[in-house]
Amino acid sequence: MELCPPGGMKAEPPPDKLASFARAVPSLDPDLVCPALLDCLEEGQPWIIRAKALCVMEVAIGVAEENSEGSNAYADFFHACRGEIEPLASHPRAAIKEPAKRVLRALGIESAGAASGGAKPAVFRPPHSTVAAPV
Repeated sequence: MELCPPGGMKAEPPPDKLASFARAVPSLDPDLVCPALLDCLEEGQPWIIRAKALCVMEVAIGVAEENSEGSNAYADFFHACRGEIEPLASHPRAAIKEPAKRVLRALGIESAGAASGGAKPAVFRPPHSTVAAPV
C-alpha cells in the first residue's frame, strides 16, 4: 500500500500523500480500503507500517464522518474489527499506541490506555450452580 511503505524516517505517511488520500476517500470503496488497512496491522508487520496504517485509518474515518449522511462505512468496519486495534492502544511504541488511541476515540471507544483511571478489571462470576454446597 503506497501510503504505508515500510521505509522512511517518520511513522506517518507523507503529508502530501495523506492529503491526496483524504481528498479521494469519498470516492473510494470502503470494502476494498478497510481490509487492506487492517492487513497492515497484522502481527509480524514492521512497526512503521502499523503506525502509518493507523494514521490512514484515522483520516479515513474522519473524512467519511464529515461527508457521511448518517452512516460511516469506514467507522462501521473498523468498529467491527476493534479487537485488532484495541491491543495496539497499549503498544510499547508510542508511534503505534498514540494513533491507535486516536482511532479508537474516533470510533467512540475508550481504550484502556486512554481512560482516566485505566480500565476496571473484569470480575469473574462463576455460573449459577444448582448443586448444593457441602455444609
